[in-house]
Amino acid sequence: MFPMIVFVIELLLLLISIWRDGLIGLLVWSVVITLTVLFFYHAAKNKQQATFVDQDTIEFVVKGSKLANVLENIDKWHYQKDLGYLVVRKATLNVKGEVTRDTNRKIVITKHLEPVTDALILDGKVEDDFGVSQDNGKPRSRDWFGFYWVSAFYPWWKVHQFLVPHLRIKPETEINNADPLEKALSNSVNNPAKDAQDKDIPGTTWEKSLLWKFPRPVLVREAEFSDLYRADILLEVICQIVKPRALVFTYRERFFPNVERAVQAAVIDYLRKFEGGYDAFITGGITGSQSPFYWEALNPLNFGDQGLIQEFGVYMIDARVVHIKLAKLNQDAQDALLAEKVAIATGKGVVAEAKARAEAIKTVADAEAEALRAQIAASSEEVMKAKLRKEALVENEVVTHLVEHGAVQVQIQK
Repeated sequence: MFPMIVFVIELLLLLISIWRDGLIGLLVWSVVITLTVLFFYHAAKNKQQATFVDQDTIEFVVKGSKLANVLENIDKWHYQKDLGYLVVRKATLNVKGEVTRDTNRKIVITKHLEPVTDALILDGKVEDDFGVSQDNGKPRSRDWFGFYWVSAFYPWWKVHQFLVPHLRIKPETEINNADPLEKALSNSVNNPAKDAQDKDIPGTTWEKSLLWKFPRPVLVREAEFSDLYRADILLEVICQIVKPRALVFTYRERFFPNVERAVQAAVIDYLRKFEGGYDAFITGGITGSQSPFYWEALNPLNFGDQGLIQEFGVYMIDARVVHIKLAKLNQDAQDALLAEKVAIATGKGVVAEAKARAEAIKTVADAEAEALRAQIAASSEEVMKAKLRKEALVENEVVTHLVEHGAVQVQIQK
């Protein structure tokens, strides 16, 4: 509100000055207003008395070391300390905890309203799939001419700077399939943060804004399947900030390790009971938001008093398996699984070949029988005797040929 007050006062003084001093007053106050605009611009650019908040990011204003305000620039969303409602998605599960599907084999997903405080929520009225609606209210306007006001009492009130640990999955061209999955991760940054002794803190940077939605890799080591195979699994989870205080102020550098451990535990527990084991998992469609893996194992982590939303302030909106590899100590199991697949494929090939051979023999026999039947119908008995002798098909004194659709008997006397 402070910038608007300043501009209103300056405009009033400008009008008074023009009325009293004419052109000189106009020039003087035009210069004053221009300098004021430049002051606010540079203050926002340097994140001092004001700040520019990038699209889909969140910044924090602190008074000393205490959180005083949250500044968000997210279309149709706003931060609210009072009770509001977050729209979340849940899969419909049966009594066994398995997802249910509709007639098109798609997982049945419904919208629910999750009560939250001190959180980022949608503007206005929100509604779930059961007819329940709530009003989240509207945000108060806090940006003026593209910037957000912080405080006139800088640096006592200022935009908060915090440490962010980075971790990403390397591009496919940089990943060697023979390497362990740990080598697929990288925490390299261009300008790492420095500690109090001016030493680099690897994989971290000092930041003044937080992404509203962000991806994060999670490596699950040696997860055991129901068939006792063990595998390393690299996931990429997509998170949405709901309660920004938790990440930056409550858990700080412990935030990502805590979330990763929650995901790892859920994956390990799920795979230990997964019907069909390792082979069924890797061949059963395990990635994407339409995967039973996400809805059965990971989506439930979001909810409850100790869930990701209420405890850690994030909503895991998606997760997918990026890489999976049998554990190094389980090479014998990997070789056995490959041998089993080869044996199954070989057996199927032998069976298919035998079926094809039998089908060919049957086809030839049927054709020959049909031809013989036609010849018998068109020729005399003596002609057929001569033909059979010529083709050396008769070795006994009496040959009886039974033709489909009735017995046709031809007796040949030497």
